[in-house]
Amino acid sequence: MSVSRRGRLLLQTFYNICALSFFQFFLGVEMSISKNFFSAIDVLYDGAQNKRKCTEFKDVEFTEEKDIVYDDSAPDACRLDICYVKNSDGAFSPAEHIPEEGGYPVIFYIHGGGFMAGDKRYRRALSRWCATIGYFVVNINYGLAPKYRFPQPQRHTVAALNWVERNAEKYNLDTSRMVVAGDSAGGYYAAMLACICTHPEIQQKLGMSTGVKFSAAWLNCAVYDMELLAHSKLVLNLGARTFYDATGAKIEEIEDFRWRELCSVPALVDKNFPKSFITYAKKDVLCINQADGMLEALAKAGVYFEQYHTCTLVANHCFSLTWKGKFAERNNRLVADFLKRFKDGKI
Repeated sequence: MSVSRRGRLLLQTFYNICALSFFQFFLGVEMSISKNFFSAIDVLYDGAQNKRKCTEFKDVEFTEEKDIVYDDSAPDACRLDICYVKNSDGAFSPAEHIPEEGGYPVIFYIHGGGFMAGDKRYRRALSRWCATIGYFVVNINYGLAPKYRFPQPQRHTVAALNWVERNAEKYNLDTSRMVVAGDSAGGYYAAMLACICTHPEIQQKLGMSTGVKFSAAWLNCAVYDMELLAHSKLVLNLGARTFYDATGAKIEEIEDFRWRELCSVPALVDKNFPKSFITYAKKDVLCINQADGMLEALAKAGVYFEQYHTCTLVANHCFSLTWKGKFAERNNRLVADFLKRFKDGKI
């Protein structure tokens, strides 16, 4: 997608949101401004992520299975894709050497979209990129707000993780080498899932259980604190709108919100949180100051982490997903190096 094309789409997005705001304010029409906003962003990223990036993998033969239902209670929402590379004899053999003993490392990826938009198909190129590094990639959809509000999406992520555990033998997976990953709202669900796996009391309250724990996390411009998001000074009051759409609670109801413990990842981080790679933008216009508390919590708990950040408005929210530009390219090189070292047991 050319710069001018992206510029026109951004401008059109702005006009559409203004129009939606006009109808809602003056005509009293009930609609989710935030959902329309984040859905429009998906369109911007789609060309950059999938159409252009996938052309780089034209000589790689991927095996992909799509739309596998992992939770029969919500088959419309709970579907996942898998992606990996096979060698000529049909055995699992990603692009780089995999030890003969043990299975294949797994990346469990959760897409973003403001809690109410997005789709795993927008991360298909990312899945292929991870597969070329040597991973078996599980790329999931989950229930989107406002149809599915807290804690239903969290339950969906646990259900998807349990699907991986049930199918580990079938696909020859090493569940001791699992990376949980996600961007934006998906980064929140990824980080929260890592916490859920090490907090039995939360599993009990959710009515879910899992025997899997992650050994690494890769979090990209993530939301870590929902209350901070709710109070953020975002255009069109998007922070409060998004919090309400995702949780069903208004700002003044936060203190009495039944699932308040699910609102803050940093509050749950302890020494058992997986070693992490954190990407963030200091001038992120959507996730304002979200990384600060997470980095502080990781350091306080003594968790190993690496990080890359930008200090410019040009490289903003989820900048690495565009793939092009010096900031995206540098971040993605560092992420690839982190994933390779983790896979090889070097971190």
